[in-house]
Amino acid sequence: MTPVRPHDAKFPGDSGGSGSAYAHNEAFWDEVTPVHAASDYYRLAEFKRGDDVLHDFIVEEVGDVSGLSMLHLQCHFGLDSLNWARMGAVVTGVDISGASVQRAQDLSSELDIPATFLQANVLEMGDRFDGQFDRVFTSIGALCWIGDLATWGQAIAQALKPGGVFYIAEFHPIMDTLQQSMPITNSSAAYPQYPYFGDGVPLRFDPEGDDSDYAEASFTSEETTFEWFHPISEVIESLISAGLTIDTFREYPFVTYKARQGMIQGDDGLWRLPPEVIPLPLMFTVSASRPAPG
Repeated sequence: MTPVRPHDAKFPGDSGGSGSAYAHNEAFWDEVTPVHAASDYYRLAEFKRGDDVLHDFIVEEVGDVSGLSMLHLQCHFGLDSLNWARMGAVVTGVDISGASVQRAQDLSSELDIPATFLQANVLEMGDRFDGQFDRVFTSIGALCWIGDLATWGQAIAQALKPGGVFYIAEFHPIMDTLQQSMPITNSSAAYPQYPYFGDGVPLRFDPEGDDSDYAEASFTSEETTFEWFHPISEVIESLISAGLTIDTFREYPFVTYKARQGMIQGDDGLWRLPPEVIPLPLMFTVSASRPAPG
């Protein structure tokens, strides 16, 4: 998920593949993993007691995964992966952060929930997972860490079995553009601060003394991060160009955490802009399938 940080100049370095932007991001996720695992936001204690931590709308849209093989891209410390595994999926999680992967492996052992976790940049998986999975899953705050969506789409298509399905739940790029400097309590405050259309070059986000993490307000990272902006058209086109068929595309007026000042939490635990603000799309989901031969 995008940290709440002021952005600085655009990073003049690489726009995809491996490089210093990804190295900085890996260091950030290594640093923040133990903070997230201990935070109330991720509800690890509740999960250990048997509660599900996956959001209901995601579970409903993905459907029954019992007995299905699933690849979870950008799985962080594996909590959602283990939730899918506890629901019957045979799960492999991949994340760029070694600290996240180690924490996921430890949780798998501690809770006796079988799952496999591997450290990798999802753009550099190569043919490791050729046609192995019934489902590929990623969710919520993943795409801003990916510089090359064309390669991302190809990696997803390559990992799916014929007839397999990819699913993503993600912040809407309209939401990502919204200003963060003051509460959004009326429509005039819902103005863009960040770009909608990316140009392949990430924005640089440097830490400052008053920054706070989305999951733990008392934590301030010491790491610079680099994030990419992608319009909806780029997401859809990357999947179509990789040979996938778009089955569903949905937009929602809620997010899963208080992503902007002024948002109000509903009884369902989801966050929305106040009623004085003209409704805007804040999240989207896509399901796409790899066509079966014949």
